[in-house]
This record gives sequence, structure tokens and C-alpha cells, in this order.
Amino acid sequence: MKQVSHISPVQRRAALSALQRGRLAELTSHFFLRVSDRRVSGQHLDALVEARDLDFEELLKVLQRDELKAICTKLGLDTRGREKQVIINRILGRDGSRPARSGVVEYAAPHPSQLALGLAEGTEPEAIATATRDLRGRRRSATALAKDLRFSDHAVFLRELWQAAVNLRGAIEPADYKRYVLPIIFLRFLSLRFESRHRQLESLIGEPGTEYYTSDSEVRESILNDADEYLREGVFVLPPESRWDYLLKNAQADDIKIRVDRALEALEDAYPQKLKGLLPRIFAGSNLSNENVAALLDLFSKDVFRSDHGGADLLGKVYEYFIGGFADSEGKRGGEYFTPVSIVRTLVAMLEPAQGVVFDPCCGSGGMFVQSDLFARHNHLLSFYGQESKEFTYRLCRMNLFIHGLDGEIRLGNSYFDDQHARVQADYVLANPPFNDGSKGERGWGADKIARKDLRLRLGDDWMELSPRNANTMWMLHFLYHLKEGGTAGFVMATGELSSQEKARLAVRKALVEQGYVDCIVQLTGQLFANTQIPCSLWFLSKNRDGHHG
Repeated sequence: MKQVSHISPVQRRAALSALQRGRLAELTSHFFLRVSDRRVSGQHLDALVEARDLDFEELLKVLQRDELKAICTKLGLDTRGREKQVIINRILGRDGSRPARSGVVEYAAPHPSQLALGLAEGTEPEAIATATRDLRGRRRSATALAKDLRFSDHAVFLRELWQAAVNLRGAIEPADYKRYVLPIIFLRFLSLRFESRHRQLESLIGEPGTEYYTSDSEVRESILNDADEYLREGVFVLPPESRWDYLLKNAQADDIKIRVDRALEALEDAYPQKLKGLLPRIFAGSNLSNENVAALLDLFSKDVFRSDHGGADLLGKVYEYFIGGFADSEGKRGGEYFTPVSIVRTLVAMLEPAQGVVFDPCCGSGGMFVQSDLFARHNHLLSFYGQESKEFTYRLCRMNLFIHGLDGEIRLGNSYFDDQHARVQADYVLANPPFNDGSKGERGWGADKIARKDLRLRLGDDWMELSPRNANTMWMLHFLYHLKEGGTAGFVMATGELSSQEKARLAVRKALVEQGYVDCIVQLTGQLFANTQIPCSLWFLSKNRDGHHG
């Protein structure tokens, strides 16, 4: 029987403080722990200390023998021994060892902080101070989380969802997990909407006085199976083999992976115009075990999926959480995968899209479109055009629009060199382009591939130069080009763009101001995105600053 290692957070912190920052970062990635800023060693340490689901012995087993001996030295323990498990047992106190004390400190009574923190008598003053700071940090983090999520069950759900990813680590590559979980979420969300509308129709059929009321069983079944009764409410009728209750009922079947693939295939066949090529069948040929698939189905059967999220983009929230975690572990820059809902709402509230064309040439998961539709109260007077360069994200955007009952012309391609919507003139441009794209690459972002007389580069009588190592101003020119007369653009930009003295970028900003396109700029703080600390600003460009277009 496995021995569970019971060790206090203070002891964990003392032990892990013997490791270097780089090693702490490797450990947070290895165990799929969220860290807001990977450059700060204290945040890696906090994540490892506070991870409730991480058994400390399992963590120690990952370490090298020299690292274990460094921990022993830090704790004042004997460092002898060649077998790792012997050293681990010593750290965990299983061999009767206790940390040596450099000097005996006697307390007549526990330090006041000890009582509040639940620390043992005789705890060193430094450890008390560390635990106090830890507690204060947890209080601040908890407050921020409560304000952001608003629903405690939502927070618990996200943590459990991420823990499921950790449990699947042995079966598939970490970066591939999202490719399995998002189709499952997609099926779950569609099933919930179908089930909800089905129950609503059943209630109407059984309620005298409604236009649906009937006691005829055949008429009843006809209404319940009428696709138009679902589609008019933005709900899609799912094939029987694609419904959640069918998959859950067969979760323990030996061929459950094949059944999930068939569910995705049946859904594509039912809605070929919207879903063709969107849901690749990858479960049957994967290393994912049947038990893992069953666990995923169980995970997404939780009551939190039935909660009212007030129109929140739940799929996008899950996407943000996962992409942030995977980007942390893969070392990718953030800010270009998903825009925090608070920023999207601000952009949309400033532009007030109510009627016309909404365009996003780097649309990510489609949050700008979803929020615009919410702002317009689903009035069906908005049309959506988008482009995305990453194939998986492109599929996610299409899934997101499908889930929210929206139609959109979303195309795959690089907006710099292959503008799929070259003729689109938008009433509203909403976007969060990748921050400072090209600044770290050896060849930049590809400015040399843009034709000198590309119409997007023209501002008045001038043709703008492009920065070869930063695409920020290319995006600004792209947005402005796609605005119709009277249109307005709102987008996110790294704050550093406001002060850059690079000749080409400065010239573009100057021209935008002098020609009257800059409506306003809102400077925001850092730490707003899941996986980058770069502070950002919201820019608003307008082709109606004189008010001639209303």
C-alpha cells in the first residue's frame, strides 16, 4: 500500500527553496501548474507549495540525487546515501530524522502568528514570516479569483479540468491534450442546448393554453422531433449517436473511442456546410486509453456545465485556461491566443456594434464576434468576417460560433500575405493581434514579402514604410484599410508601441494622428493575459471623427 506523504506547506517551501529558479520552472511545467509570470521564481515556488493535488513524494522522485542532497543540506539533515528513495524517506521524516537546528530557540509561548497559521511550537521566526507572507498572498489571489470568475463552482471546475490534463500526461503529449478535450466540450455544449430545448418543448406540449399543447402522442413526437423547433432558437438537433447521454451510457464500452469518433463524424455529416473538416476523428488511433476517455466524459458531466454563466463564453474560458497552461509549459509567448473577456467587453462597449459588418483578421477563438452579438442582444443585424493563421485555432473559432448559434465567414490564412477578405469594408474592426510580432525572430515577420505599393500601406498621399522586426504598425494599417467610411476600429496593442522611436513605426503613428484617424488610446496595466505580463493599450481608430456619418 502506498504511503502518502504528509508534509506542511511551510516544510515544502523550505525544502524547495534549495532549488534554482530554472529547476522550479521545469517542475511547474512537468506537473502542469499555472504560473502567471514564469520569470519570477517566487511564483513557481508558490505554485509547487500550494498544489493540493501534487503528492510531495512524487515531486521528490523527479529530482536528481544531488538536488535531494541540497534539500537535505537546507533542512539540516544527513546528506549521506546513494539510493534516492533513502534520501526521500529522510526528507519526509520516515526514518525518524528531524531537521537539525543551528541553535536552540526556546519560546515561552507560541508566536502569535503561529496560532493563526497553525504552525508547531518552536517554529523558526523566518519560517513564520514566510508562512505569513504566503497566507497574505493566498488571500489576495483568492480575492482576485473570486472577482474574475464570480462563481466558486466555476473556479473549482477549471482546476479539476486542468487536473484531468495532468492525469492524461502519460498517455498523450501535453501540447496535444487540447485537441482531444475541446471536441468533447463541443459535444457536451451542443447536447446541453439540445436537452434544454427538448425539455422546454415537453413542458409547452403538456401545458394547456399554449399553442403546443396536445394530448395526441403522435403529434407530440412530431413536435419534439421537428428540427425547425430547435433551429429557430439557435439549437441544433443532434444525431442520436452524437448525444451526450448515449456516449455517457457507453463510456465503459471497449469501443468507446470509436464511438466518440463516430459521434464527431455524424455531427459533421448532419451539418456539412458548417462543420465539414472541423472535427477530425483522432480518438480511435490515439494513445488515449478507454479509461481516460471515460474519465473525460464523466468530467464534463458535472453540474457546473448546467449552471447559468450569464452568457459567458464558457468554451473560450476553458480555452484560455488551457492555452495559458500549455503555453507556460511550452515556453510560448502569450497575448495572441485568447483575449480576456474584460478587454473584449471594453472594446465592444466602446464601439457599440449594433448593425453592419464586424471584422477580425486575427480572430483567435472568436470572442470578439461572440461578445458583439451579446452586445447587440442577438438582433441578427451583424455579420462576421474573420481570418486566423493557425489551423487548430481556426477550427476552434468555427466551433465557438457554431455553439453560440452565429454564422460567420471565417477563413484560414495569414493576414499579412494572404488577405482572404481583401474586399471587405467593415463597420467595426475588433482585434487582438500578436504583440510585437517578429521582434524575436531572425528574419522578422516578413515585411519584405509585402509589395511596396500594397494598398494597405497608403495613408492619404503617402506610402508607409514597414518595420522589418515589428508588425505592430502593419496591423494598424491593415485595420484602417478594412474600415469603411464611417467605421471604427478597436484593438489591443503592446504599450511599448506608444513610445517606440523606430523610424518606420514612428512615421505610421505620426501619420495616423496628423490625418485624424486616432480617436483615443486607453492605457491598461500588465498581467491581464494568461501567459504574458506585457502591459497593453487599447487603440481606437475612426473614419468618422468629423461626425459626418452619424
